[in-house]
Amino acid sequence: MGSSIVSGKSVIEIPVDSKQTAEILLAALKPETRSSPSERATTQVSVRDKVLIIEIEASDITSLRAAMNSYIAWVSACIKSIEQVG
Repeated sequence: MGSSIVSGKSVIEIPVDSKQTAEILLAALKPETRSSPSERATTQVSVRDKVLIIEIEASDITSLRAAMNSYIAWVSACIKSIEQVG
C-alpha cells in the first residue's frame, strides 16, 4: 500500500461594490502572493470587473485551508479599513 499525497485547489470569487475597490484589494494582497508564509501553498490574485479572484493551490488540504482562511481574513480587514476611510 503506497502513500498518496492529497493536494487541493480553490478559487474564491469576492464581488465588491466597485472596480476601484477590487483594484485596491488586489494591490493590498499582491505582496502576500510573493512572500507566502508556507512553501506548501501558492496563490494568485486578480480582478475581473468588480470581482476579486483568489486562486490557491496547495500540496495538502491543511495548507489549503490555512491559506484560504488567511486570505479571507485579509480581505475582510481590508474591506473594513476601506469602509472606515471612505
